Amino acid sequence: MLDLEVVPERSLGNEQWEFTLGMPLAQAVAILQKHCRIIRNVQVLYSEQSPLSHDLILNLTQDGITLLFDAFNQRLKVIEVCELTKVKLKYCGVHFNSQAIAPTIEQIDQSFGATHPGGLL
Repeated sequence: MLDLEVVPERSLGNEQWEFTLGMPLAQAVAILQKHCRIIRNVQVLYSEQSPLSHDLILNLTQDGITLLFDAFNQRLKVIEVCELTKVKLKYCGVHFNSQAIAPTIEQIDQSFGATHPGGLL
C-alpha cells in the first residue's frame, strides 16, 4: 500500500517520487518505470480514433489513483484518488486516510481546516 503526501492543488507523492500538476506525461511514465516494483498494474487509456481530443489516462489500478493528462500538450491536469482503501494519505506529515483512520468529514476538517463557514449553505 502506497503511503503518500498530499499537497493540495500541487502534487501527490513520497520521498522517492512525486506526481506534480503540469508535469509531462513522459516524466510520469519514467517514474512508473523506475518504481515498477512498488507501483504495479498501470493501465494506459487513450482514444485511438481521436487521440488529441480526449485525455490520456494513467490508471494505477492497484493503488486506486488516476492521472489525467491533457491530450494536446500531454501535461498532468488532474490527480484523482478513486479508491481510498488502497492508499494511505497524509497532509503535513499527518495521516488523514489509512486502514486505521477513516476519511470522515470531521477527519478531513481536522487535517485541512474548514473549506467554508459552518452552518447551512
